[in-house]
Amino acid sequence: MRVVLVTGAGSGFGRLTVEALGARGHTVFAGLRGVGGRNEKAAAELTALGLRVVELDVLDQASADAAVAAVLQDAGRLDVVINNAGRMFAGPVEAFTAEEVSTILDVNVLGAVRVARAALPHLRRQGHGVLIQNGSLAGWTTVPYTGLYSAGKAAIRSLVEGWHHELAPFGVESVIVDAASYPTNIGANAGSPSDAERLAVYGEGFTGFMSGLLAHAAAATPGDPREVADAFVRLVEMRDGTRPFRTVVGPDAESDAVRAAAVAADRATEAVATGLGVASHLV
Repeated sequence: MRVVLVTGAGSGFGRLTVEALGARGHTVFAGLRGVGGRNEKAAAELTALGLRVVELDVLDQASADAAVAAVLQDAGRLDVVINNAGRMFAGPVEAFTAEEVSTILDVNVLGAVRVARAALPHLRRQGHGVLIQNGSLAGWTTVPYTGLYSAGKAAIRSLVEGWHHELAPFGVESVIVDAASYPTNIGANAGSPSDAERLAVYGEGFTGFMSGLLAHAAAATPGDPREVADAFVRLVEMRDGTRPFRTVVGPDAESDAVRAAAVAADRATEAVATGLGVASHLV
């Protein structure tokens, strides 16, 4: 059985994942922001299921450090970190202020960096462990009005690949789950730009896009978000050294297209590394 820390565990993929892992007997620490406030109800529900709840705000390095320290003090080790925390943002890129862009990337990119920085010294000393990142098909493709969200997921994809190569000599794995869109609360909680004047410039283009998106979601047969949680569980339970770098979860057409793009990207990475004389460092 593994000791697992999951960020953003109060709802969505994170909530489903901690519940599934707990049901299979793993020692699970559910990382939540505002355990005594906004997420008090979720914390109580998770505790009632026998899961261990830790305060973890991915926007605060001290909070991430304290959460990892709490896991180590309680369980004596940490085997797996699942970076799941993040938010959806939709709107014309121009209508987001620079400050809003900074906030978006802080949540969706730097949050994962902070948690990794907190956990990696311990994983390296152990000589084993795995970082599992919740990515997205949006990290490979960008549709209108999701540019900032896709930019964050693309940045995460590159970070995970960098960790994958750099951490291998220490026995630590870095892998990613690229998931399609599933019916969770991430869409309902999506952020929007504050510059109403610039947003209005895009008028019917943006409203028509959102209407079409909502209509499609209402008409389509919804996917089961537990498919993503199941992918996380499979990665947690795989033998060290056998985990695939990338797991794609979603409808066949979308998943196959992303897998094809990933194969091409991997070949490009190898070619560039060879050209730079550092291909031997790829794992």
